[in-house]
This record gives sequence, structure tokens and C-alpha cells, in this order.
Amino acid sequence: MKLTKARNLYLICILAVAVFVGGMSSCKNDKKDSRGQIDKNAVAQIGFYETYKYPDIAQDISNLSETAGKPTLFQNSNNGNYDGPAVCTAQKSDTAAINAIIAKYGPEILPSDLKLTWTLTPFDNLYELIALKTDTLGKPAMTGESIIEAKVTHTNVYGFAIYITLDKEGGKKFSKLTSNNIGHALAVVFKDKVMSYPIVNCQIKGGKVEITGNFTEQVANDFVDIFYGKK
Repeated sequence: MKLTKARNLYLICILAVAVFVGGMSSCKNDKKDSRGQIDKNAVAQIGFYETYKYPDIAQDISNLSETAGKPTLFQNSNNGNYDGPAVCTAQKSDTAAINAIIAKYGPEILPSDLKLTWTLTPFDNLYELIALKTDTLGKPAMTGESIIEAKVTHTNVYGFAIYITLDKEGGKKFSKLTSNNIGHALAVVFKDKVMSYPIVNCQIKGGKVEITGNFTEQVANDFVDIFYGKK
């Protein structure tokens, strides 16, 4: 398990639209979706989490490694300049062993509001372990219950994406959440897997969010189907 510089993902403000991307993009597919009504139970499983910057928990991770006997899985190659939320990267075959170490030693060593969660899809065949920050009940800062529409879009740079619209109250919450986290990553999580973790560079108003996460067209459509209760 090696700590590496994660992908540069940024939350970019464009005409009051929240865009979860790694750079400037534009929506090519803006057709009205005809799936019906959003399944509130499904979208409630989406969480928007604040995150830790790695330097803020580096000592905790080091203590975890020491306690676990310095397993080779916890070797890292960080050069000291990375300040994103990715704690480490690992092949899928190693994630279970890492989870076991975290479950065994983490409760006594790691901050109580730190939740370490793997990315949904790999990047260069490696999954990233993201440092999420929870509330006192272990919950995200905001859930997806405010989602009123979702559809698949296509960006110039990052391929297929999921474009969601929040209701008025959700838009206000999201605006406040981004305002409080400028310079930090904001993670989008579905069923305990991180879909994306862009860095917020400004307050986002308008309640419209585009999520990229190295999705294929099929995966993006599957997610939207789930949001509409079709799967």
C-alpha cells in the first residue's frame, strides 16, 4: 500500500453549476431523462463528506502502522508535498487485509470522526483509501435525499458523468458546505464507496452537480437507474 499523489480533482464554479471534475469540462448530453421519479430511498444512500488533508492525520496513520507491526502494506512513498485526502493506494487484492488492520487497531488510534473509505473505481489499477470526516454520529455532512433529478452526461475531458439537481433546501445546504470547505476535498460516497473527491475552489450556488469518477457509460447509467429505483 503506497501513498501517492492522487488525481487532481477540482470543484469548479461555472455559471452557478457545481461540476465535480478534474478540470474544465462541458456537458454534451443534456437531454431530458425519462426514467420517472427519483427513488428517495436510493439517493438517501449518497453522502457528501468533508475530508481530512493527509498531513493532518499522517501521524495517526504512522501510529496505526507501528501498532500493526509495520506491515509492507503500509509502506508509503509520500514526498511530503501531498495534502489531499488519499491516505494510500492499493490493489484490490490487498484491500481486505488493510481493512482488517483498520478494524482491529483503528478504534484506539485514529480520530473518532475519521472514516477511511475506498474509491469505487480504480485509477491505474489501484484503489485509493480516502480520509472522510464524519459528524458525531458517524454521518456525512449532507445526504442525497435532496436530489430531484439525475441523468448521464458526457464531458470533453473526463468521459461519462452523473449530473444531479438538488431541491431548493439541498441547494442551500450544498452552498454552505462548499463555502465551508474551500481548499479542501469534498467526497461523494455511495454505499460506502467514494465516487469522487474534488477539491472545492469556491462556494457553489444553484444546486446542480456533475460527478465524474472514471465511469464507463454503462456504470454511469446503472447509477442513474438505481437513483430512479430501476435496479
